[in-house]
Amino acid sequence: MSSPPHPNRALAIGLALAIVLDTAVQLFWKFAVASLPETATPVAAVVAVLRQPWFLLVAGLFIAQLLNWLKVLAWADLSFAQPITSLSYISVCLLSAMFFGEHIGVAKMAGVGCILAGVWLISRGEARSASVAVPADRA
Repeated sequence: MSSPPHPNRALAIGLALAIVLDTAVQLFWKFAVASLPETATPVAAVVAVLRQPWFLLVAGLFIAQLLNWLKVLAWADLSFAQPITSLSYISVCLLSAMFFGEHIGVAKMAGVGCILAGVWLISRGEARSASVAVPADRA
């Protein structure tokens, strides 16, 4: 029988998965909205959304994101984990340029640099505060 992953490794995997899931949600949401027909009424718009497979995929990804986030928060402080997931802003920016032809100008590149610097600074700290009680089965 294999042993469970080390908490630091499990946290790193959970954070990476959070970034991937958030990126996927944003990109598939854009695909879904782009594929909707123009509708005259809100009811017709809701019906169109419910018939669109992209929105079902997005809903499934949201559920996966929720389950993953519950695990991540069991391993780390919110003040550590949430800023790390801002790396998805960078992946969304770059993949939007690739898939949707969106322009990345100097201001966006400066923003990417700021995000990278911020994540690097946050990552230098502890993932869990000493004042947070950790149940024995999660330590």
